[in-house]
Amino acid sequence: MQTIYQENNNLEGRRLGLDRRLADNPICKGIERRINGDRREETRKRTHPRFRAKDLTFVKLNSENKKDIGQLLDISKTGLSLRYFINGEKAHNYSSLGIFLSGGNFIIDQIPFRVVTDAELNSNQPFSTIILRRYAVQFDKLTPEQTAMLDYFLLNHTFGET
Repeated sequence: MQTIYQENNNLEGRRLGLDRRLADNPICKGIERRINGDRREETRKRTHPRFRAKDLTFVKLNSENKKDIGQLLDISKTGLSLRYFINGEKAHNYSSLGIFLSGGNFIIDQIPFRVVTDAELNSNQPFSTIILRRYAVQFDKLTPEQTAMLDYFLLNHTFGET
């Protein structure tokens, strides 16, 4: 295999069965790679597992003069992420959020939070004025009632860990 690679050096990588990640770095080959670890590994920052919602669950984002609604993507005891859209306008500074089910039989309201990430999602429509964003937040100082309702929601309205 090595002689074929040397004779036809315009072909490279996986076409010949070689792993380019190992070929690029001569220090980490074979067993040394297992000893040194994979460069893609990183330490997990989350202390609590994230769960996917069973039902269609929405998150209401409250600012001083406007309320936006997004769809819950995943949730844990310490935070959540959601997807929402803005209609050609800039994002607002939200002060609190609420979690509710589409049937209206479960609501947690006025949850304080701090923003972890706010990123724009890729759109398949190039000329659309609707911009989808992914918003990840960390809960901030929940009341005992909110904590109890959040635990109930995690037990009864979520699938398993993501």
